[in-house]
Amino acid sequence: MTKGIRVRFGLALPLAAALLVAGCGGFGSSNGSVCPAPTLEPVTMPAGSGSSVTYGFLIDRAYTGDAKRSPSYPWPQLPMTALNTVAGALTKLDLRPGDSVFGTWISHNSNDTREIFLPLTQVPKSSAAAYPPAPVAPKAPINQLECNDYSAKVRAYNTAAKEWQAKANGIAQAAAAQDAQTVAMFIDRTQSAIRGASPVQDPVGTDIYGGLAVAGGVFGANPGKHKLVLFSDMTDTIGNPVRPDLQQSDIVVGLYHRDDPNDQGKGQRDWENAFKTLNARTPVFLPWAATTADKIVEQLKATGR
Repeated sequence: MTKGIRVRFGLALPLAAALLVAGCGGFGSSNGSVCPAPTLEPVTMPAGSGSSVTYGFLIDRAYTGDAKRSPSYPWPQLPMTALNTVAGALTKLDLRPGDSVFGTWISHNSNDTREIFLPLTQVPKSSAAAYPPAPVAPKAPINQLECNDYSAKVRAYNTAAKEWQAKANGIAQAAAAQDAQTVAMFIDRTQSAIRGASPVQDPVGTDIYGGLAVAGGVFGANPGKHKLVLFSDMTDTIGNPVRPDLQQSDIVVGLYHRDDPNDQGKGQRDWENAFKTLNARTPVFLPWAATTADKIVEQLKATGR
């Protein structure tokens, strides 16, 4: 009798253990999930503005300073056309808080500070938006005994996540509206400064490299993306020995024209090589007729922020 009880008891222990394991899902099921897969509400932090961009504009006011200048566009067509083009481009550049703009004349002494017609000016940065702490997703259960409690935690989390996301989106929208107003005010002031610039014809010569040195210095002091636009026929007559590091800047040459087509083509090839040695990206040359505010903006946006 005692032996029979022992046999039955010995069989009962594995059976009970099996039932316990089955009831708890074996602390995990065959598909790796203890409880039915919950749907957790996603929470997304609004994106920031990214890295800043510095835009430089170099305008040739010595355009008629030597015999090779084009008679097709007499003074002061180049500098005045360039100023109007830059002013029109500002509204389309996707400027953001932290971005900067500067402008300087190309003359026979381009690295003279008196050639700056638009000092480096930054779009004011807005104060960082203060977001409330995001809710923390509940920890996954380790067995089926915790499923009911986990489901309740998921419901509470999802409610909190929806409330947090709505609040974060509202804060981001308010910040974006404030930034848009700040940028609009910046553009208005900058356009006024550009349109108020008065180029004086320089009869001495053209120092392209001096202007590039000014741009290189500004770019070196301002981290982020660098974009430079020159309005000139790119005929350097001064021979300034300075060779600045343009730090992989994007380069656009607008209003590019020489009456001799062979000279124009050779000049473009020469400057493509020159910009390569200055550690700049391959320049884009826009002929005079193709230089518009929209085209300048298109080229500046092509490589992103």
